[in-house]
Amino acid sequence: MIRAREDFYGPGIPARHGEYYRAFVRFARKHAGSSILDLGCGYGAYGRALADAGSSCFGCDINLAYLREAVVHGLPVAAVDSVLPFRDATFDSVLLFEVIEHVSKVEPLLNEAFRVARRNVLVTVPNSEDIEIMKQNDVTFAHMLSSDHVNFFDSKSLTQLLSGYAVNVSVERSDPIYPFWFIGRSAPYYGLRLLYRAGLLKPRFFSRLYAVASVRKD
Repeated sequence: MIRAREDFYGPGIPARHGEYYRAFVRFARKHAGSSILDLGCGYGAYGRALADAGSSCFGCDINLAYLREAVVHGLPVAAVDSVLPFRDATFDSVLLFEVIEHVSKVEPLLNEAFRVARRNVLVTVPNSEDIEIMKQNDVTFAHMLSSDHVNFFDSKSLTQLLSGYAVNVSVERSDPIYPFWFIGRSAPYYGLRLLYRAGLLKPRFFSRLYAVASVRKD
């Protein structure tokens, strides 16, 4: 059967409740303050998970269908398009998890995110810095197949972008791509996995960037 483009490429779908990526929650819990705005919250899975862990969370998104599900799960939300309905420095931290790669005009969004944050803005995006090498070696990863990505970031470009708004920016390559994933469950698979876990081998490719951008104190 001949398969179509739509069989492989599709729009990025927000995380559902109970199916969210737990590394994002750990990242937020490490760096975020006690009051959090999940900007581009989708179904509200991350805001709800952080609220369950003791944070005060609010969600914003442009998609009403997403927000209706977030409300069902108990996350307070607001529908927004451009200007956020909050005063300056309302929240300790603002989350932009897998958001800015989908937004063509990202500067107004970042202006608002940093305006309402007191402490920092936390950002995650797919990492495109080794795309050419990965293509040459027939390696890709799922999030790069989202058809609605309009911006592609490496560590340098993400740092430069956020530095226009923040006093300090820290970008970490994370979510490594391990070569043993491409080997069947056999002796080489378990051997390579053991070597990486022991730190004797280091991953070369990383699928995401995690950024902490500290708010300027004017």
